Amino acid sequence: MRLLFTKPDQLFWLSLLIIIVILFIYYRRFYANKQLRPLFLIRVFLFSLFLFIYLNPILTIIQSGKRDLKWNIYIDNSLSMSYHSNLSSNSLSSGIDDIIDRLEKKEIPLEIYNFGSKIDTNWNNGEDLFNETSTNIGQVLNHIEQDINKDLAGSIIITDGQANQGFDVLASNLNTIKPIHIIGVGDKNPLVDIAITSINAPPVIIKGENIEIEVLVSSYGIVNKRVNVTINSKNKLLGSKILNLSGNGSIDKIRFLINPDETGEVEYTVQVNALPDEVNISNNKQIIPIQVLRDEYKIAIITGAPNFNTGVLKNMLKSNKKFEIDHYFLTKNGYSKPLKTFWDTRYDLILFDNNPVKQNAEEWESYLRVFAKKLLSQKTSFAIFIGNDIDKKSLSSFLSLMDLKFKKPLIQLGSEHSWTLSKNWKSHFLLQTDNLFDEKDYDYPPLSINVEIDSLNSVVLANFFNSDISVPLIQIAEKTPLRYLVFSSPDLHQLFYKTQNNNYNIITNQIFTTLFSWIMKTGNGKDIYFRLGKDTYQQGEKVTIIGKPIIDIESAYDAYVHIYSNGSKINSKPIQYNSETGYYTGNFWASKTGKLHYEIEIVHGNQSRIVSQGDLLVRESQIELNQVFLKKEPLVRITGETNGTFHLWSDKLSILDKINIQSNKQKVFRKIIFHDSKWLFFLIIIIFSIEWLLRRKNGMI
Repeated sequence: MRLLFTKPDQLFWLSLLIIIVILFIYYRRFYANKQLRPLFLIRVFLFSLFLFIYLNPILTIIQSGKRDLKWNIYIDNSLSMSYHSNLSSNSLSSGIDDIIDRLEKKEIPLEIYNFGSKIDTNWNNGEDLFNETSTNIGQVLNHIEQDINKDLAGSIIITDGQANQGFDVLASNLNTIKPIHIIGVGDKNPLVDIAITSINAPPVIIKGENIEIEVLVSSYGIVNKRVNVTINSKNKLLGSKILNLSGNGSIDKIRFLINPDETGEVEYTVQVNALPDEVNISNNKQIIPIQVLRDEYKIAIITGAPNFNTGVLKNMLKSNKKFEIDHYFLTKNGYSKPLKTFWDTRYDLILFDNNPVKQNAEEWESYLRVFAKKLLSQKTSFAIFIGNDIDKKSLSSFLSLMDLKFKKPLIQLGSEHSWTLSKNWKSHFLLQTDNLFDEKDYDYPPLSINVEIDSLNSVVLANFFNSDISVPLIQIAEKTPLRYLVFSSPDLHQLFYKTQNNNYNIITNQIFTTLFSWIMKTGNGKDIYFRLGKDTYQQGEKVTIIGKPIIDIESAYDAYVHIYSNGSKINSKPIQYNSETGYYTGNFWASKTGKLHYEIEIVHGNQSRIVSQGDLLVRESQIELNQVFLKKEPLVRITGETNGTFHLWSDKLSILDKINIQSNKQKVFRKIIFHDSKWLFFLIIIIFSIEWLLRRKNGMI
């Protein structure tokens, strides 16, 4: 027993001095009178009590005793626990409850926990058992270690040992942990599971091309069987192969060669037949979309009068094997091909080359309405390359189809002017700008201009410039589903001839290759295509994304994938371009279940554009079911290093002999803080009451 006081301060000594003076006065007044002497003594006691309380006295009482130590029980609540053969969820939970009941009858203090990805505080035998999608045994060991200096006798863990989260228990230090006894659930032989891990295929191909699709198939458990792997499209079997599975977590490859005969987005379904004893068949099937582009495009060139641009245009277009050209040029005896062929044929692009001219202007103006109908009905794009012989009045009618018109010239027509590509080029053709722009504009050879066209309803890709004045050279426009192009100089041939022997030759070809690709939608409206490795993922699984530009590029700009859930961005990851393979590749984690949305952004300086987007389905993790068996080795190690014991589920009740009541001798400290005591308060009230009665008895009140 110890009594402690707060160290007296100056106020205490001042109070003591005042009380001594007051008591001296009371002594001279009351003590000589025997009737008043009790009143004096009461006041001495009260003043002393107040001084005592002021010093904040604390009385510590030390007692010795015993306390029973508790046992912690940790129950694996993961999905794999209910998938072991010959052991249902009900029988497992009933067996666990039986163990708990027997321990409680032995009056052993218990604290019971569930664990999966995290530790819960209690065990409830109900419908929601064994549904955790991951197992973290490492956190259980941490929880035990945090409890060793408290009133813990030891621990019991009931698990199958399938840990797929947290640290490796085989690498942990267990020497300081009190005894851990483990009941191992399940068989030693893993249950069988087959899964399509990923499908490797290009996101975009050309119709008629042979492409290889590589399928990776993983197999778990002891598997020595052959399975059939098939690939289908629109319920049509495209390929079937036999695969000899290796099992035990191995990954086998199988390849299919396909040749798509249709265009657009084609979905391919890859499936592995399920085995009779397979634990999870939801991962035996995957669907991948592949964009199939057209392999041919028809172009009609209408030449009104001979000019040097014609040969340049034809050579540019013929360099692409996918382009088929019908050339209609005006002669003294009519057109080189009957115009009836032109009207009867569906074209992807109609190109006016120095057309209409004076000789056929009236004829083509009469065709204007039917020409417009042909464009719309056949979804044909339209391009005009201005020539020296162009009939402006007739041309104006055809420009109106594009919502374009002539305007009053701002620069001198018929003369040469410098020109440059505009900033709009980057926003439209982000991937095709590497060689077109530098810190300074390229010094392209000057070109002449014969007409000036209003740019209000178009996008200007190149400008003539004279002082502060700029005039369109290349204009594009789009009225869905049609696209339009106007080249306002008759000197296209000059551009090619003057640049063919220098570095500008590559740049010039790139400009027009890009323009013709755009106007005919050879990429089906995209510069680059992306797709995921498969259509569905498990939560926590790594998602692979792959992209391929529709043209070959030496280098690429920065790219990022942004992931959204319910409209909110949850992650962003970079995507790398490999110039050797010509592919973009990147990865991100399927962190949340449900439908996720992703967007691909290409960035260059302050220019950026979303080039692709899509959705993916993330299911609750089934990783628990990839390997369903009793993983005994790490569990035996835990029990061995903690002086515990390992018990199979079939011999689970033998653990009861190892669990007994344990007690510790301990000192119990009980503190009494006087100024917080209600009894002290009542004592003061009683003393004051007695003092009041004495004063009244002696006539002092």
